[in-house]
Amino acid sequence: MKKQHVKKISYLALAGLICAVGIGAPQVSLAKQAASEPKVVAQQSEKTLPKVEIGQKFRVPELKLKENTYVLDYKVSDIDGNSVKDNVILVGTKEKIDGKLDEYANDLSIIVQEGKTKRYIKYDWMFKGTDGKSYGESAREPKLIIRNDIIVTAPQGGNGGYVDHLILTWKGNKLKNVLADNQELYTNSQANFIFKLPVSWNGHYKTSQYSGKNANQIMPSAKHVVQFDYTAKNGKDTEMLLMISVFSKNDWSRLSSEEGPPVGSVITKANGMVYVYTVPQSNPFDPQSKDGKLFDQLYGDLNINKSFKLLN
Repeated sequence: MKKQHVKKISYLALAGLICAVGIGAPQVSLAKQAASEPKVVAQQSEKTLPKVEIGQKFRVPELKLKENTYVLDYKVSDIDGNSVKDNVILVGTKEKIDGKLDEYANDLSIIVQEGKTKRYIKYDWMFKGTDGKSYGESAREPKLIIRNDIIVTAPQGGNGGYVDHLILTWKGNKLKNVLADNQELYTNSQANFIFKLPVSWNGHYKTSQYSGKNANQIMPSAKHVVQFDYTAKNGKDTEMLLMISVFSKNDWSRLSSEEGPPVGSVITKANGMVYVYTVPQSNPFDPQSKDGKLFDQLYGDLNINKSFKLLN
């Protein structure tokens, strides 16, 4: 990692950069670029870095990439600090739909080819789910930004419209995730959604999921219910941090029209279902206690719109 004062500049710049990318930034249509038979980026020559173009298939034997891996974005910058510019390549897999490449890319990876040694260093953007499996990051037209570190913006599209971000720094001849290498991902294939837990939650919560009749007992009329509970310092007491419930459109319309306090707030609507979140109205612990302070911190780190994503 670079010196601390340099890192602060990188973080301060990020907020402005994210806004700049989201507002009026030119978007590259990868599907259009790759409509014709794509070229292949072959292994580099010993003297010069290979020419890389967005929309090309990317193939380097030693990296063992999937056949349908494409270049999504590309920059040239001195990443390793040896005064020789390096190739910084964002790649991902794409599927063809009606003969054209999908706008969405899966299995995002960042590849740095050192300008001096010509060797490749690859970082796979992965999230580990609570089911124990690892999942590759996906995005619609992701972008690379180089500001001391490597910043990747990954727009998710859909109703949420949020953007995931990855910041990589060069440390010990490797790429290191500055933000969250250990962020956990909850996956519920039956309810058709994933939820990225805040890093601060690690080790301080447990998850309970219900469906059918069991879900209805927890939240009347719900088809699915997932409850994230804070585990107290004594290891015995638990209090709800967040509940996500899934209703049919008709059931939600009826519930939301009834008198009384609302069941929760709508996250999104899709495929005839309504996804709703419920949070505690107040801190269940003494605000000055260790549990009370930690509960407030975990609740404050929660960002529903950024963390929630439908599987399809």
